[in-house]
Amino acid sequence: MKRKTFWVLPILLFLLCPLFSQIRLSGSLQSSLYSFETAENEQRGDFYQGLQLRLLPENYRNLYLNTYLRVAKKGDADWEEKVYNLYIHWNSPRKQVQIRLGRQFLYRGVINGTLDGLQLSLRPVQNMNIKFFAGIEAPYQRDLRVVGSDSNAFGAYVSYRFPDKVKVDLSYFQRQRDGNTIWQLLGIGLNGKFKNDVYYQIQIDHNLKATQLQGVRSRLTYYYKRWSFTGEFNHQKPRILEDSYFWIFELEAYNQLRGGITYQIKSYQVGFQYLFTAYSEDQTNQGIVTIGNRWGLVGLVLQNGFGGDNVGIYGDIRYEVLPGLTVKFFSSYYNYQRHTIEIGEEATALSGGLIYRPFRFLALHAELQESRNSFYENDVRGLFRVNYFFNK
Repeated sequence: MKRKTFWVLPILLFLLCPLFSQIRLSGSLQSSLYSFETAENEQRGDFYQGLQLRLLPENYRNLYLNTYLRVAKKGDADWEEKVYNLYIHWNSPRKQVQIRLGRQFLYRGVINGTLDGLQLSLRPVQNMNIKFFAGIEAPYQRDLRVVGSDSNAFGAYVSYRFPDKVKVDLSYFQRQRDGNTIWQLLGIGLNGKFKNDVYYQIQIDHNLKATQLQGVRSRLTYYYKRWSFTGEFNHQKPRILEDSYFWIFELEAYNQLRGGITYQIKSYQVGFQYLFTAYSEDQTNQGIVTIGNRWGLVGLVLQNGFGGDNVGIYGDIRYEVLPGLTVKFFSSYYNYQRHTIEIGEEATALSGGLIYRPFRFLALHAELQESRNSFYENDVRGLFRVNYFFNK
């Protein structure tokens, strides 16, 4: 892989925009300082600077540049950058045609991932959406470059919403590297609601390269007064087999049944979930009981089977003590018993902090974290974050 000048074009285009019109800026800056002690008993501070930015020319309202990136200084290491997205977006006046060029995260049917290239969206008729994508894979570290290998990616997505609120979509995605097809998927999805109380969703993915079913995800939810009932069935083969050295492992698919019930008691919601996961040679049972309100959530986890037994309890509380000042607290305790290697372990975690927003455009976040397990007797960390929001 080697550095190229793929990103020079969109940046130059927007540098020229001030010659023709005024530019509006919107987005946020996030600065974070994370202080902790390493395993070698050395105090270390990591600094992260994030930027979410959208540039909109005043005289070209159908055009904008969008980006989200982060730079980091971890200890004594060199500065590193991660560019999660950076693209130019254009749409026709009625948004029947939309074009995006650059790095973008795609999530439509079987199209799933961060890629560098061109996306074309069309709305030929009402309730129909068509998308095409062509480009290359993004660097694994998401740094500011494009891959130098011979790779390409192509995807297509079509969806249509019928008058009875039923939506059907069809998607296709493939990736090639050095002339070899490494990923080729076809997917079909269906979602909608029956009357006003029953919602359903199903997604079926087929691996064309391996000529086998890649995954099935289905969900059914029913609402009745203060009750809600949810049932799910999932069948999944590991997508880690997509393109990596993990091909050397034999990773098995799994089937999972999930059921859940919630009940609203005044301002509190009580819930119970049960998960049954079946692998080729073993299975796992897990139950989760929760109670929560607008201030937070407390949960109890019970698990046995594949991976060992686990009993855990956790709580996440956020309470606004004053306008603009929120106190947050998180605590968890887990007791693992891994039968295969006969090791038991207790792990606890605590964190507490403040979120203060003195102005609409500024938020301050300070947090102290502590965890204990078989490796760390007492691991204390500090996090300080400043968020600045702008819209000019």
